Amino acid sequence: MKTLKILLVLVTVIFSGFSKDLQRTEEGVVKPVKFDGMIITNPSSGATVCTPTGTPYPYIAHARTGWLQGNQTHGGKLITERSTWEISSCSTDFTSGLNTSQITGVNTVANGDSYFFTCTMIVNIFTNDVILNINFTGGVGIFEGVTGQMSVTGIHTESGIPVKGEGFMSFPK
Repeated sequence: MKTLKILLVLVTVIFSGFSKDLQRTEEGVVKPVKFDGMIITNPSSGATVCTPTGTPYPYIAHARTGWLQGNQTHGGKLITERSTWEISSCSTDFTSGLNTSQITGVNTVANGDSYFFTCTMIVNIFTNDVILNINFTGGVGIFEGVTGQMSVTGIHTESGIPVKGEGFMSFPK
């Protein structure tokens, strides 16, 4: 009887999985994801001009495109030249000092698999603090059908925006 109990405990442990960062749902597998990297702008891509424009408002614009470099869990090092983003619109609330941009992009990891994202970037024009609220919207390879969210923070500098953050990716069955 004691042997049977030990065997049942062993079977339960095996079937429950050994990964503490893995959670199965009806839709698939949810994994936490962390990112540590740099947002790099492409000054030669032209500018996305933020609204409102004209007197009495100052001119605010962002480089229209750029790249991401860095490392993330579930993929490793990004391939910078294939990890791109584009700002489609931006606006500034001069009362609160918050500049909000809408971004789409793709990240490609070390093995060549990619995932797509949409993002709202909020920049405090007084402090240069940056917050990115990211939604994952599918991908290629291991990221096919992936969804999820991530929150990333950083501070705008002359050489780019160093960022760190975490969230989750939900992989389909």
